[in-house]
Amino acid sequence: MCFPRWPAAIAMAMVLAGTARIASTWLVFNHTVDEPDTLAAGMEYLSTGRYLYEDTHPPLGRVMAAIGPYLAGERFHPGPSSYGEGYRILGHGDHYDRILALSRAGNLIFFWIASAVVYLWCWRAGGPKAAVIGTLLFTTLPPILGHASLATTDMALCAMGSAAVLASLYWVDLPSRRRTVIFGMLTGLAFVSKFTALLYLPAAWLLMAVWTLLSTHRGPQWPLHELWARRRMLALAAAVAALTVWATYGFSFARVDFLHLRLPAPRFFSGIHSVWLHSQRGHPAYLLGRRSPIGFWYYFPTVLGLKTPLALLALLALSPWLMKDRRAAGLAGAFAAGVVLIAMTGHIDLGVRYLLPAYVGIAVVCACAAAHARGWPAQAAVVALIAWQIVSGDLVHPDYLAYTNEIAGRHPERFLADSDLDWGQDMKRLEAFLEQQHAAQVTFVPFNRTYPSMAGHAMLPTAPGDSDHPSPGWNAVSITIWKVFGYPQWADRIPEQRRIGKSILLWYF
Repeated sequence: MCFPRWPAAIAMAMVLAGTARIASTWLVFNHTVDEPDTLAAGMEYLSTGRYLYEDTHPPLGRVMAAIGPYLAGERFHPGPSSYGEGYRILGHGDHYDRILALSRAGNLIFFWIASAVVYLWCWRAGGPKAAVIGTLLFTTLPPILGHASLATTDMALCAMGSAAVLASLYWVDLPSRRRTVIFGMLTGLAFVSKFTALLYLPAAWLLMAVWTLLSTHRGPQWPLHELWARRRMLALAAAVAALTVWATYGFSFARVDFLHLRLPAPRFFSGIHSVWLHSQRGHPAYLLGRRSPIGFWYYFPTVLGLKTPLALLALLALSPWLMKDRRAAGLAGAFAAGVVLIAMTGHIDLGVRYLLPAYVGIAVVCACAAAHARGWPAQAAVVALIAWQIVSGDLVHPDYLAYTNEIAGRHPERFLADSDLDWGQDMKRLEAFLEQQHAAQVTFVPFNRTYPSMAGHAMLPTAPGDSDHPSPGWNAVSITIWKVFGYPQWADRIPEQRRIGKSILLWYF
């Protein structure tokens, strides 16, 4: 496939601009709750070839997070827990800043891959103009910038899951041996990025097939006998996917206890089982002023509506009227819908980060609509909406992770908590502020309890205080501890005096 140079050059400039925005946040925020675990598991894999610490996430994103620190000389030292080992690797002071930045830099590869998928999918569905617009929309999305700036596994799923689905579309066009192998390999990489891909991809393909049937009005794209004729290619793609998974797990072979079998990649199967058990038990969640031990069935559509820029939501709503031919872009919409619908069936409601692949589909739909807009009123509306999204993202810099749109207003904690708002990322900012105030102590129960005791910079002593009454002096409150777990209760009665970043409230009595 040959592409003119000018759209690619413009798109690359947009990706580089997004990369610079991501990198500028690395030293602003301390480690979030999940990053030490990610770093330790990846370092174990690189140093020993084993993946034994923790199996609820596959290795791909974790290995990428550990490559930078590994090249800088860090190595794995066996310890009792992955978190403890992650804190040891991060360390303190300048070493902490350097290793954390190197770890986070590993996630850039997934930002680049996801951006390339958006560009190629937009080109396929709407041409060069749509490819440029789609890249602009995707690389200015605050949830994408926020999670691409952390050493976690969510951006890996976004990149590899969407790449696998795009590869399936190219395979449908021409199921050559080369495309079959690429399709299978990318599917396998999606499965080792995050276990939710095992459900997201089949759901997306099913909805995309349904969309094809409904939009063509001519039945299946090929006759059934032709589908049957391609069964060998599908079997080859499945074999390549399975081999990719096994290779990622180091061609290991051992007993899987819950299945009572010896299988290749045993940690892959035990990890699936661990995630399934977690989903069955549920996880404490907070939404719209309510708490739940098992989450809410409407959680993910709600957070998508609150974490996505209103301009992009408006452009998405206008898309059916702006596009003349909806068939190609509709496949991307079906992909996004499949991700959201499957996410709604689980009981682990921990943030919009679970929906990042859906943003690829949304960006493609909106880009095709914007590129096909006809008449000056429609074109002016498109330009205004794109400008609105860019400005809304710029205004929140560097707090992309905690971004909420205008619906949430100045008090997003009334709507959201946890990784959508407070993932423990503002401890470093709190430390700097209290140092400026020459404070001697702060009453605080942080969500991120390991900063600075396990890794980070020196900080004032903290005391838990009383849930019913604030203590004399400085009192800080983590939004997640307050909203999800109800501590301290006095914060419900006393208006905030100051906010540190987006995730910590602060009072002085």
